[in-house]
Amino acid sequence: MSEEYVYDVIVIGAGVSGLSAALYLGRLGLKTVVISVDVGGQLAYASVIENYPGLEPLPGIELVYRVRDQVKSYGVNIIVDEVVGIERVSDVFIVKTRRGYTYKSLAVIAACGKAPKKLGVEGEEEFIGKGLSYCVVCDGPLFKGRKVLLVSFGVKGIEGLELLAPIALEVHYVVPNVNDVSIEVARKFSNVSIYPGYRVIKLLGDSRISKAVIQSGDDVKELEVDGVFVELGFETRIDFLKPYVDVNENGEVVVDSLGRTRVDGLFAAGDLVNIPYKQAVIAATSGVVAALSAINYVNKVKGVERRVRADWEKKVGISKKKPFRL
Repeated sequence: MSEEYVYDVIVIGAGVSGLSAALYLGRLGLKTVVISVDVGGQLAYASVIENYPGLEPLPGIELVYRVRDQVKSYGVNIIVDEVVGIERVSDVFIVKTRRGYTYKSLAVIAACGKAPKKLGVEGEEEFIGKGLSYCVVCDGPLFKGRKVLLVSFGVKGIEGLELLAPIALEVHYVVPNVNDVSIEVARKFSNVSIYPGYRVIKLLGDSRISKAVIQSGDDVKELEVDGVFVELGFETRIDFLKPYVDVNENGEVVVDSLGRTRVDGLFAAGDLVNIPYKQAVIAATSGVVAALSAINYVNKVKGVERRVRADWEKKVGISKKKPFRL
């Protein structure tokens, strides 16, 4: 993509909120791209969703994948990367990523929720999407018959072990606490090697991960692996947004009822924002609201005299042309 190419909207985050926003944007023909460190967000960790309207109970990741496939059907690209900076120049947002890429757009929807906690070690940024994953449910099946390293603990560690051990050739399990409850479960699998009290200090490889270096005290081990899974929980990472948004006492981005921040063209949605009740259906709705608002904003910037109505009043609108059909 040319550096001069300007998207209509960049969506940051590929959880149910960001993907729902992208679905509406793509369906209405806006040039849209989704940038996210993973696909699914926190919903990928939900073993079953039983209260999403119109759907039978299903795993959280399955719900996300259904929306993802809808999004892709409208030609929206999903890029695995992490946004680290935003700059606004005139009417254009310049979005910079961890991998060194730059994207431009007329509007931005931040729907990045909470991001997976990272190891913070040498080689980590280099291998995201190249053997390093923060979601066993999402990427575990890709490593069938391979050697993998799992860094986790507690219930998430148990879930990761139960998914990886039956399909992987070998599983190296690094668990920070020597008394962690997941260790007993790990011992049930003959192909799992346990490293209690160890931590990863370096990731090595060429184009993909090939080795992980772990340490406990003075003991350092180098493990040959094809993939590394890190499941250490989530954290909010919105430093790149703070110059442009207001943040409340709970660390949430403040938006109005239309998903607008204090900067024109910058919208936010999902668990990231100051909406009550952190539920999948609410996050999805929040993403759609932000998308419709972004559509109106982009049309205004382009000088297009039509808009999506915000309510049922026929008087709402800036022209006599028919509003968009959703």
